[in-house]
Amino acid sequence: MAIPKNGLVIGAITVAVALLATYLVPFTDILLEKAAQLGLTVPDAFQPPPAVYDTGRDIKYIGSLSNEVEHFQNIFYAEEPTGARRFAPPVPVRPPKGTVIDATHPGAWCPQGTGDILPFTSRVSNISENCLSLRIARPTGLKDERLPVVVWLHGGGHALGSASEILYNPDGLVKEAVVAGQPLIYVGINYRLGYFGFATSEAMIENKQTNAGLRDQRAALEWVRDNIEAFGGDPNRVTAIGQSVGASDIGLHLTSFGGTKGVPFQQAIMMSGAPGLNFNSDPALVADNTANVAKEVGCDTNDAQSLETLECLRRIPFETLTNISVTASRAARPPFGEGFFYPTIDGDILPARSSELLRAGKFVQNVPIIASWVTNDGAWYAAPPTSTDEEVLGSFGLWLSKLSDSTNEKLLELYPAADFEHMAGNGPISPQYYRAAQLNRDIWFTCPVLDFTWQYVQKGGVDASKVWLYEHNATRYGPSFEMMGVPMWRVAHLSDIPYVMNNDNLGGGADNSPEQMELARLVSRRVIGFAHDGQPGEEWPAAFSGAGEEWSESPGRLSIQVFGGPVPGAVTVSKDAKDAKHATVAQQAVLWEKLFERCEFINSAQMRAEAGV
Repeated sequence: MAIPKNGLVIGAITVAVALLATYLVPFTDILLEKAAQLGLTVPDAFQPPPAVYDTGRDIKYIGSLSNEVEHFQNIFYAEEPTGARRFAPPVPVRPPKGTVIDATHPGAWCPQGTGDILPFTSRVSNISENCLSLRIARPTGLKDERLPVVVWLHGGGHALGSASEILYNPDGLVKEAVVAGQPLIYVGINYRLGYFGFATSEAMIENKQTNAGLRDQRAALEWVRDNIEAFGGDPNRVTAIGQSVGASDIGLHLTSFGGTKGVPFQQAIMMSGAPGLNFNSDPALVADNTANVAKEVGCDTNDAQSLETLECLRRIPFETLTNISVTASRAARPPFGEGFFYPTIDGDILPARSSELLRAGKFVQNVPIIASWVTNDGAWYAAPPTSTDEEVLGSFGLWLSKLSDSTNEKLLELYPAADFEHMAGNGPISPQYYRAAQLNRDIWFTCPVLDFTWQYVQKGGVDASKVWLYEHNATRYGPSFEMMGVPMWRVAHLSDIPYVMNNDNLGGGADNSPEQMELARLVSRRVIGFAHDGQPGEEWPAAFSGAGEEWSESPGRLSIQVFGGPVPGAVTVSKDAKDAKHATVAQQAVLWEKLFERCEFINSAQMRAEAGV
């Protein structure tokens, strides 16, 4: 076929511009601007790497360009936490003037178990203690903008995860923000995990060297506050987004130091998590786990709580400490070791139980919040063969080992097996499995989210018009779960992440269909709008509007935005039984969850006391 002369000319100009842009760096901006004027596209490979100049500190960052997004990775916000710095609070990095930082490649993941996790997640291989870094993604062509910033705190049960996890690829979110006319800057952070992040002892508490992972998160957010302007970000418009324990940690930051030291962010999105029944925050259990690992690695001094033991632990090779602590964690809390090392009360960053701090009004105020849960968040916490009442209680008994017989009986009464028969149908899975899954969802996710947001509003944290709730009822992992042999997981934990991130090319057999991508665009735009304007959308009502002025322990009215499922949209439900008689299909779907009575008990003083939260 003949090629038009115009095509040859345009092709020649494109190549010429690309070569000039590569070799004549001082004139790159002019050349690329001219190419744009001519309607030419210069391939990423021919464009010079993006660079950021922090003129105030005389630091240059060299990044990479991919998929029309500029990436700056492995930027350290704290010094390497080794030797005397192991377990200690992070020490901020102070690069000397004239430093050129190579931010072109991902950094190491913090110490954790290696290998494959799920079909659609990254394989963990490159781990190191020198991991206190962050990644930044931004749209191309920025000049002197001051864009809102979203900072991602990953989940993983304080045992797994990294800012470099493929699930958290920010390209789709950054590009969708540009399309929406509301561009933003994305930041993902690494923080210490497991033994390195949450070990505790009397010596650690006395020396304020506890909860290192939480302190890392705060230090990273402070780095964003102090440095993001050089990248085009606005340090006064930072939205912290956390998923699972990342969401719970945001709640802990809001109650940190009893609310006396503020937080380095202005808004928050808490996905599938909030401080609540999640874990007993008393340090005794984690201190015992810390001491047992110390003994295993040869630091069995006369007193496991002593400074001598702590100093010994700092001399152990990180590989040895990682292998033994991960093995112990996974043996006690299979399969990933969650709930073995986690945030605990230390009289400093966590001065008391979060539920008590909330009810005492000891928290940072004026932080608008979007909080959420996933329809089947508890699916993988229950074993598929579950078929008896005892097995239902056992599905969370490992974590909540001190619940009284009367509490367990009340939980079974609130979740009758008959409520879940329609989910099982005539299949091989018992209604008891779905019963256990719903109990786990509410205990770990839904009820803590409701309790945290309600108490925050009721005790004067923020006006009721500044808190929103959503339930996510769609998944792109369905084919992956089928392949794994767990189709009963349905809309399981993690399902909302690719919608928030607007990921268009999930791996592991996930669903990348146009229908799913349309929903992803919708969800991501709600996040983008909130980051920009502090509003997720006019059609999304505030969670507790009309819930009552009285200072009660739980709300009597809820407004929830539902994403996906057969009846998506905004739903308002009431505790009033008379309203239920005239409920719409959407309201009936939410009322079936019995959030009022179930969460009222799960968040009660009785259950909180027995759970140790």
